[in-house]
Amino acid sequence: MEFTNLGDLVPVVIITGALLAGLLWIIRGQSAMSREFRPNGGNSMKDAVNRIEKDLRDVRYRMDQHIDNHDR
Repeated sequence: MEFTNLGDLVPVVIITGALLAGLLWIIRGQSAMSREFRPNGGNSMKDAVNRIEKDLRDVRYRMDQHIDNHDR
């Protein structure tokens, strides 16, 4: 493809810039989302799920103990 004047080059530059900007937007979004799934000391979604899971285990253990005490 040969560009003889500036008018031929402008649409190619605009389309290329738009595609690169879209790609950058997707990469930034993925990066931000992936941070949520790594433990970081309490603020990530992974930490919240781990806390909920631990609390559920504690409640389940206490319920089992309570049921065992009433069966006697």
